[in-house]
Amino acid sequence: MTEGEDKPLKYPVIFQSAQVILVTKTDLAPAVGFDREAALRNIGRVAPTATILEVSAKTGEGMDRWYAYLEASRCALMENAAVDTFRNCCALESINTRGR
Repeated sequence: MTEGEDKPLKYPVIFQSAQVILVTKTDLAPAVGFDREAALRNIGRVAPTATILEVSAKTGEGMDRWYAYLEASRCALMENAAVDTFRNCCALESINTRGR
């Protein structure tokens, strides 16, 4: 946020590959003249499918959404890991029973 609303246009590749974009220090927006609407518009131009979260660690604004996103991502990773482990165990069992 303090870097400016033009960053998505200056560095589009970074933003295009992002699944989530965290706009931080939102409490400073008035002091630094940050144009929130322009920033969101620029992000939307280069990363239309990215999830955008706006947060302020100082005020706590938006932190609940950030934490919820992290928890959901962690759960999805754990679920995928469990499925992969199950598949690997089944594959090993299949290999072991063929040799009998």
